[in-house]
Amino acid sequence: MKSTIIISFFTAAFLAVGEAKTVKLLTIGNSFSNNATTYLAEIVKSVPGCELSLTRADIGGCSLEKHAALIGECEANPALKPYFNKKYTLKELLQQKRYDVITIQQVSHQSFRAESYQPHAAELLAFIREHAPDAEVLIHQTWAYAPDCGRLSKFGITRAEMHAGLVECYNRLAEESGISRLLRSGEAFYRLYAENPQIDLWNAKDRFHAGEEGCYLAGCVWFGTLFDISPERVNHKLRGMDDKTAVSLRKTAAAVLKR
Repeated sequence: MKSTIIISFFTAAFLAVGEAKTVKLLTIGNSFSNNATTYLAEIVKSVPGCELSLTRADIGGCSLEKHAALIGECEANPALKPYFNKKYTLKELLQQKRYDVITIQQVSHQSFRAESYQPHAAELLAFIREHAPDAEVLIHQTWAYAPDCGRLSKFGITRAEMHAGLVECYNRLAEESGISRLLRSGEAFYRLYAENPQIDLWNAKDRFHAGEEGCYLAGCVWFGTLFDISPERVNHKLRGMDDKTAVSLRKTAAAVLKR
């Protein structure tokens, strides 16, 4: 009787989150995609029936223009291996396994500049679709910097202006590219700051990378988008994070997914 009860309990817990799902994910990005996926594996693992296989093609500070340029550079120089600890070309990573989802994004300091996207994004997308035709491509909408980030004054813009600009640019890229889904980390950051400004989402040193709370928030957004499950079902929280903060971050991620 006891074993039957235990089995029933775990079956109910499993069914509560829907069908079991494994996502094979490749990120083509930079430090911001690293931030967004910092805690993603733990977040996914906390929800029964969900599994993640993550491969990174991320280079710090790498723009869409640089990723696109590396395609030709690698073809011209077979010894050049810029990805995954300098062991692979992008083509090799794309052909390494059959991915469910591949993500792209702009480097943060160009994310609000419309002229920085094309033709580089189109070149990168064409290469992805040639070598991984079965994968769904998602655009990672990165976030605006903290209000006190020194880079904003150098750019001559406010946090709100940076956010509005990057949202417009990413939405335009999605429309031009026929991509229907975005990983809306930027909107989650913007909404959370408006509702709970006491939660600091940004790295204390540079104020543009995500801090622990920001990485967790973006991870919840990615989880909800990739698995089509509400982030409010996530059971993982960071060491030292209080329950109230964890709930607020998960609720914000869920709200952005419902928009």
